[in-house]
Amino acid sequence: MKEDLSLEYLLAIQEYGNISHAANALFVSQPYLSTYIKNLESKLGVELLNRQVTPLVLTYAGELYISYMQEIHEMHEVMMRDIEALNELKKGRVVLGINPILASHMLYDFLPEFMDKYPGIEIQLEEGTANEMEALTLQNKIDICISMLPIKNTGLVYEKLYEENIYLVIPKGHIFYEENNKEIKHIPFPPSKLNHQKFILLKPGLGLRRLTDNIFDHYAISPTITLETNNIENAFRLANKGIGMTIIPECIITRDQLKIESNLYTLGNPVYKNSVVISYKKDVVLSTAASAFLKFAKKRYLQF
Repeated sequence: MKEDLSLEYLLAIQEYGNISHAANALFVSQPYLSTYIKNLESKLGVELLNRQVTPLVLTYAGELYISYMQEIHEMHEVMMRDIEALNELKKGRVVLGINPILASHMLYDFLPEFMDKYPGIEIQLEEGTANEMEALTLQNKIDICISMLPIKNTGLVYEKLYEENIYLVIPKGHIFYEENNKEIKHIPFPPSKLNHQKFILLKPGLGLRRLTDNIFDHYAISPTITLETNNIENAFRLANKGIGMTIIPECIITRDQLKIESNLYTLGNPVYKNSVVISYKKDVVLSTAASAFLKFAKKRYLQF
């Protein structure tokens, strides 16, 4: 009899308080689940479920069984990590969460090198918004997440990889556009004047959008949002065509070498930065492969 299944089955019954509902959630039949638990009880010589009450609850023996099985499961996880370490990282897997902006502008900086160094470690990419990646990390579905500050969830810890400037993009023809200004400089007027101006913004939940919203809140700016997009390059190109202003990270300029037709200004005192961090769940023991990835990424960016 598989103890890992017995733990999963009992936890499901504890959650749903009903064998039929638990069976549906587990994708097994009700008779199978009922027989499984009765066989387990027969083997142990105790009743694990109190069937005299509705909803069903665990007996003291059931609670004790779950407690011990969870400890066994945790010890098994530790054992597997130790075996993985003894195997000198010849095998392993890292589930890496990252938002699309960072995926397109930083992964090629170090991921190929990491994969060359550890060819036996499988990298599984999960791309999505910052909110989605944080939720998956907290659910233990992602090992490591590369994202941008701010991170407000106290269930996560992070370490900084690097930071870069962010720029306000003011398109040609805008009331605040300076025809003779071809250099990047600090904003020459109070940012509060941007109130009710047209903006192209990233969609809510993306890391840069959270930072942008913080800036707007700080200066009491209520933007008129003309367009929301998942693609920061789209936002920049559309801003250059006069659709509205936007805010972009420095990497869009330095790495893509896009043609600049707008004024670019830094904001804030001190200047606002886009801080890129590597985060993971608080108090979790990272796998050997995930720890190797964390150390490699931090070392790689210390070289820049």
